[in-house]
Amino acid sequence: MAMNNNKKENLFYAISLASQLGFMIVIPLVGFLLLGLYLDRKFNTLPIFLISFVVLSIIFIPFEIRYLLMPFLDKKVGKNDKK
Repeated sequence: MAMNNNKKENLFYAISLASQLGFMIVIPLVGFLLLGLYLDRKFNTLPIFLISFVVLSIIFIPFEIRYLLMPFLDKKVGKNDKK
């Protein structure tokens, strides 16, 4: 059974959104982790910068995810309001 174009587009959009979410979580976390390790080794302060930057990335990530998901959620809410 073949899927119609609208279902295929929705599937590809969902896969795209999921991969973007994954990258939005992993890249800042790993980046801040590496930056914290570098600064800790440079200033010999292990684990102060490491912990600080990981906590900072955990605070930063939800704002990034909200920015990505708001257009999607607004579109969904708009469809529900019209019914």
